[in-house]
Amino acid sequence: KSTRWESMWQNEEKNGESKPKFDCNRTGTFCFFCACCLMNLLTVAPSLSLSVSLTTTTEPALVHFLANNASFVPELQKTKSARVLVPGCGRGYALETFSRTFFESENIVGLEVSETARNACEAYQSENKSKAKCVVEDFFTHGVKNDDDKKYDVIYDCTFLCAIQPTQRHMWAEQMQNLTKKGSRVISLVFPLGDFKGGPPFALSPELVKSLLQNDFDVEELIQVPEDMWARGRPEYLYVFIRK
Repeated sequence: KSTRWESMWQNEEKNGESKPKFDCNRTGTFCFFCACCLMNLLTVAPSLSLSVSLTTTTEPALVHFLANNASFVPELQKTKSARVLVPGCGRGYALETFSRTFFESENIVGLEVSETARNACEAYQSENKSKAKCVVEDFFTHGVKNDDDKKYDVIYDCTFLCAIQPTQRHMWAEQMQNLTKKGSRVISLVFPLGDFKGGPPFALSPELVKSLLQNDFDVEELIQVPEDMWARGRPEYLYVFIRK
């Protein structure tokens, strides 16, 4: 039996549409490519106006951070084996950015929930000569061998945490711990901000994200993203954590 997400993809293909639309109701991944996600956002957070834009590139805050980071990025570039995970990667804009940053690495992985979504992501990677790959797998059951060499050096969460149910947040934090090793980084784009009720997307805050990870991670950096770098026309933070 097809999931709602897979059925949506099948219908789009029958209609001859080539550009994917992403639906936060599939398995929890939230993203701003689809009207469904945008309407959900405006319903639960009416203060967010239609000025919220659809992203068609990697978040500027991440691009700027990777380009200007003076610590772990150069070190991982030297090893030529950086392992990066992006849950709910969509078309893989962030994957392509990580691929350019760690140009020798073939261990950059995105997670998606259907073969069609994966195919669209891989097509985008191929178009941009990216070595990143996308696999069909649930983040909460995604596993790596209990070997530090197989665990991820970087996990990037962007509009994934805000899409899962609040009751799943402790599982999200546990997976971040399971998939990383000492010195690994978790980069979290904290969005949407606010105190509105309901979702998805569910309101986030830097304090909330820190509370989820503080047992296993230290705060390395908290960046209040300047307005000219907002990816979706509204305030956001970029949080960088390092595994203890």
